[in-house]
Amino acid sequence: MPPRFLLLPALMVVAPLLGGCAIATSRSNIVVLTDNKAVVEPCKSLGEIDGASELQSILVLDKARDAALSRLKIRAAELGGTHVLSSVADIKWKGPSTTGAVYRCGA
Repeated sequence: MPPRFLLLPALMVVAPLLGGCAIATSRSNIVVLTDNKAVVEPCKSLGEIDGASELQSILVLDKARDAALSRLKIRAAELGGTHVLSSVADIKWKGPSTTGAVYRCGA
């Protein structure tokens, strides 16, 4: 068993990494991300969200985009949204913006 004084520095490194994890739910899985304004024109605007993470700067661009997409979907679901209008939805996204507008479409 390692000495206790070695565990504290290890926890200080691992804990922030765990905080950056985004866990999808069934509600967030149905959220649609789009970069096409016409898709959300008939919908009700619910607000602005951000899919940024403190880990974004160290992630490979593809992984950063996937993480931002997941966080946008989760945060939109928390607001009761069904759609997010964001530049992150564009497959050619290169950053740095990770913001989006949440909408509720349909019934």
